[in-house]
Amino acid sequence: MKKETGMTYQAARKELEALVEELERPNADLGQIAAKVKRALELVKFCRDYLYKVQEDADTLLHDFENE
Repeated sequence: MKKETGMTYQAARKELEALVEELERPNADLGQIAAKVKRALELVKFCRDYLYKVQEDADTLLHDFENE
């Protein structure tokens, strides 16, 4: 499942993990923190929306299977 940007869940998660590592460094560039936090929040939203959609799809499939 991809969004119109072409990003996959795996790519978003990998980028998010890299951002978290960068932000946790004691020598993190203070001038970049706001932009990195903003990007991290965008990625969290993308991942959350993706997982909600997967859950909805799984629930629908299970419901359809149970009603056969």
